[in-house]
Amino acid sequence: MALPFSGRKDGLSLSEALPDRSLFILVAMMSFLAALTLTGATGARTLSARWAGGAAQLLTIQVSDPDQPAPQQVGAPTTTQQAPQTRAQAVLAYLANLPEGTHTHQMSKEELAHLLTPWLGESNKTALPLPAVIEVRLPEGAEVPPTLEQTLNTRIPGTVVEHNAEWSSRLRALAASLLACAALALATVGGIATMITALATRTGLATRRDIIEILHGLGASDSYIAGRFAGRTGILALGGGLVGTILAIAPLVLLFRMATPFAVSSLQSTVATMPDWRTLPSMLPTDLLISLIALPFAAAFIGWATTQTMVRLWLRRLP
Repeated sequence: MALPFSGRKDGLSLSEALPDRSLFILVAMMSFLAALTLTGATGARTLSARWAGGAAQLLTIQVSDPDQPAPQQVGAPTTTQQAPQTRAQAVLAYLANLPEGTHTHQMSKEELAHLLTPWLGESNKTALPLPAVIEVRLPEGAEVPPTLEQTLNTRIPGTVVEHNAEWSSRLRALAASLLACAALALATVGGIATMITALATRTGLATRRDIIEILHGLGASDSYIAGRFAGRTGILALGGGLVGTILAIAPLVLLFRMATPFAVSSLQSTVATMPDWRTLPSMLPTDLLISLIALPFAAAFIGWATTQTMVRLWLRRLP
């Protein structure tokens, strides 16, 4: 049984030369895989951009013995009215010189206890001295002073500065590799779709060889014959691409529901709730939506262009 959009009757009997079901189903499968590949690549790139951007601007500073008096700096002005600073206060005072817009936050004992509970249990039950932990978020575009760790260690010995930019570079490398794999997968899917279309076209030409030779001998142009074949293949590929893309929506939605908690921009958030499915269309990246909309048309173009090329090359070999 022919598909509803299989095309109108013509002298080439293309409904028999190019079977509807096989080409339609194969193109739908290829479009399904291409849609999932586009979704995975977009999700990986989005997560990497958010994580890498946050990590590059974030520093974690640990100050041992935070309540001990800070060492007096040589040449520093002294006043009898000013109370001596603790080591943690001295670090915070120096961090105030960072670029405007920098946000610093010293974790409270409750926050530190909650952070260490999985490893140390209740913090009030451990005898281990806990350092002060200071989170520093630089404004977007600002760079970490290269001498920050050295200066802090000179002023407050034993201060440890953890640069999260290293994780940022690793995430960028991971995203680049994932995008390269996605590009390779898309190229493979496109190549397979081209081969399938070429084989289907050759089969159709072989099936209708006698009729094509007669029409060609009677004056039918190469453009007419190639256009008939290419038009039918393009319609079948368009339909298959639409079905494959629609079928990919369910796993696409599932993937983004799973990835959304990891894309939460607030680093202070400890619980990420799953979004309601009705809000997902507004959350999907614009470039992904455009790619999914364009996917059936890309499949149709591949089918049309491949068939045009195959038919014209075949007709040139006719006597």
